[in-house]
Amino acid sequence: MGKFNPLATGLALLTLVLAPGCGQDLHSDASPPISEEEEVQPSPPPLSNAGWGEISEETPFEGDRLQRKLSQYRVETGVISREGQSYPVINVFDGETQVAQLDPNDPNRPEAGILRITIFDPSIPGPEGVRVGMAWGDTPNRQEFNCFSGEGPTTGYQICRPPNGPQLQYLYRLTGGDVGDRTPLDRLIWLNF
Repeated sequence: MGKFNPLATGLALLTLVLAPGCGQDLHSDASPPISEEEEVQPSPPPLSNAGWGEISEETPFEGDRLQRKLSQYRVETGVISREGQSYPVINVFDGETQVAQLDPNDPNRPEAGILRITIFDPSIPGPEGVRVGMAWGDTPNRQEFNCFSGEGPTTGYQICRPPNGPQLQYLYRLTGGDVGDRTPLDRLIWLNF
């Protein structure tokens, strides 16, 4: 047997004490804190037959209430003109990019809810991943769509309803009077009727 060397034993103990993580439990499950740059951004709410995320036909047409439901966006009230009449709208922005427009069921009664939600932004998914900008030829189940030509403010568009989405419309801008395989989806619309 070797001789006991107090100096070697002392150095070995000192090395253990000074090992990485001085004074920490070497078996700790603690992970480093997440920096502000690594914070996870919420994904955009999807558009479905029931509405847009938490917004449905019962949601009052009130900017403050909608801002709380769409906290990752900026919500602004506005007025548009259609056929010589002025109507209130609520516009939704991501930075300077308009994401959506909401129209009231009754302009004089905000509690009557939302009539229409129009999605302009490709980051918002519809059923089966359909998005603004998706080509007609890439749109899932397009063979089953019920399509018709638009009238009035939608003249120049083909409007299509998906088979399992009676409250949804997909608008494609007509080019030369037709929609081709590469024609992009111009906007997604949810209707409260």
